Amino acid sequence: MPVPAGAMCEYRPMRSFAPELLWSWAGSAAFPAFRHAIVTPVVADLDGDGASDVIVPVVDQVLGWPTVGGILCALSGAGDCRGRARELWCTAPTAPRVNWVASPAIGDLDGTGQLTIVVGDARTDGTGALINGIVGYDAMGRRIANFGTDSMGRPVDIRLAVGAPGIADLDGDGHAEVYVGYTVFDSAGRLRWQRPGATGNDNFGPISVAADLDDDGRLEIVGGNMAYRADGTEFWPAGRAARSSPDGWPAVADFDRDGQPEVAVVSMGTLRVFTRDGGLYTAAPAMIPGRGGPPTIADLDGDGTPEIAVAGSNGIFAYRVGPGAGHPLTLLWQMPSRDFSSNFTGSSVFDFDGDGRTEVIYADECFARVYDGPGDGMGRTTVRFEVPNTSCTGTEYPVVADITGDGRAEFIVVGNDASGMGTGCSSFAEACRAMFPGYVTTAGVRAYRDRNDNWVSTRAIWNQHSYHVTNVCDGRDSVCPVGRNRAGGIPTREFSSWAYPVGRPLNRYRVNGQLDQVFAAPDLVPRDARADVSGCPDALSLRVTVTNIGAAGVPAGVPVAFYASVGDGGRTLLGVSRTLRVILPGGAEVVRLPLSPTPAALRDVRVRIEVRVDDDGTGHGVSNECNETNNDTSMDVECTAIG
Repeated sequence: MPVPAGAMCEYRPMRSFAPELLWSWAGSAAFPAFRHAIVTPVVADLDGDGASDVIVPVVDQVLGWPTVGGILCALSGAGDCRGRARELWCTAPTAPRVNWVASPAIGDLDGTGQLTIVVGDARTDGTGALINGIVGYDAMGRRIANFGTDSMGRPVDIRLAVGAPGIADLDGDGHAEVYVGYTVFDSAGRLRWQRPGATGNDNFGPISVAADLDDDGRLEIVGGNMAYRADGTEFWPAGRAARSSPDGWPAVADFDRDGQPEVAVVSMGTLRVFTRDGGLYTAAPAMIPGRGGPPTIADLDGDGTPEIAVAGSNGIFAYRVGPGAGHPLTLLWQMPSRDFSSNFTGSSVFDFDGDGRTEVIYADECFARVYDGPGDGMGRTTVRFEVPNTSCTGTEYPVVADITGDGRAEFIVVGNDASGMGTGCSSFAEACRAMFPGYVTTAGVRAYRDRNDNWVSTRAIWNQHSYHVTNVCDGRDSVCPVGRNRAGGIPTREFSSWAYPVGRPLNRYRVNGQLDQVFAAPDLVPRDARADVSGCPDALSLRVTVTNIGAAGVPAGVPVAFYASVGDGGRTLLGVSRTLRVILPGGAEVVRLPLSPTPAALRDVRVRIEVRVDDDGTGHGVSNECNETNNDTSMDVECTAIG
């Protein structure tokens, strides 16, 4: 349901950052050994209940490099509304399995409103070695036949490993393509074209991206050292600097704000930036300890120019891209971390409290942390939040999205504590325990919210590893036109994130954001309060319609308190009921309080009943609204025998 046109309902919080656990999922209910997550999850509303869901591959404890697959699980973003996770479904380990180290992607490939989940395949050859490829699942967790195959129905082999597929409408024909490295499939999952060379960073698999580098309305597939047009022809000509560099993991932004994009690539311990045609943009690369993870791009220090965040083996680093000749890369800040297992994890960025100071979210082998984005001016920054979070680490990173349907941001982290998950992972969990007394390892998926409900609005979707806001519709903002603006839809012509919206471009990569009302808030009002007295004097039922006239949704579980006025001006609490579903802007839900037996004070006498929305019976609520003065209504009730 879209935000009503012209709705201006805002809540501007004081600077506040108080993360608390929303829910924690520690493994499949049916297959509890499958609990280890090591990929970037995706977020989308699978069941249409108004709250987004979290989709993630997980695995049981295995030995060596993954030669067997995992299963795919979908979790309700809102949880069970009581602080616990709620599992929607998991595929069975007896069914064909999925690649559990490759991040998934999700989208409405044909504009029909049906979401497709794209995951790495886990086929093995005659020797048991893993053969990479992709497969598709529908929103119910059912595998789609012939997805990831050629015209003869044969599975297409792709070097995927810890890489990730992406989804985009490359040629603007209204049907999205799925791409992995330099392999492109149509919306039905059939091979369109394939080119060699997509190996990713240090041969660990590609995470290519789609971007309209030449502004011709069609997207290019961009890797670490090559770019192809939508039809598979070469875009970066031979002799360009990018072509002579090793492959790696890219991200796209406009660093000098001239309207033309640049491509940042992390590969083999270096960070390089190329021009849109593959030429050299930075005079010298920045050196990163270890391999280096996929780059995240955002304006960290508030100067209007984006910076690049990259994680390495012993730290996370934020770099400025300088003006002038050579555009030198200089260090904004660095903070120590531990990632000696893969040393190519990613990160994400978000301004949680809307104060203009961004935060960087990153998880290494032992902890998930949130850092102050601008830094202290002396090469360091502040850790604003830290929580144990164990991982052998792949290319995963924390994800920020509205997963409860209230418009507010939450963030999601994944973990794994299987000590036998492969070379370099055999002792990482034990090392965390040894270094940090009292440390408790974690596995599964955890979601965090702000305990004061102060985090700003954001989109309710994060659909792939190369997410950059304009690559997918959320059903509400202006990324997609009204006729095609379905949550999870793929834009027919994708706006360039470095130039959209006009006048205040996003110019960020792997970062979420709200395009319209950053401080959008709900406004709950009680209407049509009634009493069912047909059971009187033995039973009485009270009801009220809770309507949201604001600009942001509220999750299920909003309390509604019913009070009885007494003669001395006081009141007695009769009970508290809660909403059962997400209430989006313009939506409503009837809330009932059955009273059986009827309290003695309400029998055979006319009583004023007061109803207050967002009140847990103590005067406290769960939502920060733009107007807290319209939450009350009342009615007169007389519970007497009829006849």
